[in-house]
Amino acid sequence: MKKMIVTYPIMFMGIFLIFTNSCKKADEIDNSIYLPVVFTSAITNISVTTATSGGEVFSDGGFAVTARGVCWSNSTDPEVTGSHTTNGTGKGDFISSITGLSANTTYYVRAYATNTYGTSYGNILKFNTVLKIGDTYQGGIVFYILQNGDPGYVAGQGHGLICVPKALEPQYHSTFWSNGNNNLLTGVTSTSIGTGMANTNQIVTIQGSGDYAAKNCYDKVIGGYDDWYLPSKDELEKIYINRYNINNTVDLTNHSFWSSSEYDKNFAWIKIFSNGNSFQYEKEFTKDVLCIRSF
Repeated sequence: MKKMIVTYPIMFMGIFLIFTNSCKKADEIDNSIYLPVVFTSAITNISVTTATSGGEVFSDGGFAVTARGVCWSNSTDPEVTGSHTTNGTGKGDFISSITGLSANTTYYVRAYATNTYGTSYGNILKFNTVLKIGDTYQGGIVFYILQNGDPGYVAGQGHGLICVPKALEPQYHSTFWSNGNNNLLTGVTSTSIGTGMANTNQIVTIQGSGDYAAKNCYDKVIGGYDDWYLPSKDELEKIYINRYNINNTVDLTNHSFWSSSEYDKNFAWIKIFSNGNSFQYEKEFTKDVLCIRSF
């Protein structure tokens, strides 16, 4: 009899523990399936400061979805507590307009859906805001996007060249290429893309202070940017090639501009925008100056 008295309490306690643990696990499993299931749509219509995405609420978890949309940030795990849209309620597809972005920046975005039991997230997508020729950016107007093979080109990143906008330069400064001594050889014969800044720095180092083409750009400060320079021959050519995409913001009509590319001690390269010709021009005469910078 003593054996029977001891055995039953132990048996009942074991059954109680098994039942309790089973209920706890069941609650945990049930909670996970109460949340909505949502997928993130592809990123489209990417511009300088906007993009389009959205998603699909595939399941509401058995409880009504009260909010849905997308969230985004520069970090890899955007959350609804940060930048986000609100695009209706319930199950189904939705479209989201992402706004207020910074140009030339990497973002991460994912859809979200919220019901009584919380918020769940879709898959994370990555995109970069893009710049195009004619966009206003960092103090000027974009006139060229670097291509594979150009100095400074980095795959997956947007780098290029900017020129001074018309609003800030209604009448381009007309001046000499040289500072007084028109027969001074500076040795800046580089003409290719990516050489304008080095040309400008060398010209200013050799010629010093004064009112001349390279120094005019070297001293310029626009929008807080002080790294403007006189374009090389090929950089100036890119402005001419893309003139119709930037002509609303940059007045190029009937102008001839100095480049920073020297031909010899007496001549430097210029570009005539009225007919597209490039040729060597005497340093002792004046031409207009169009300053640029890199981004």
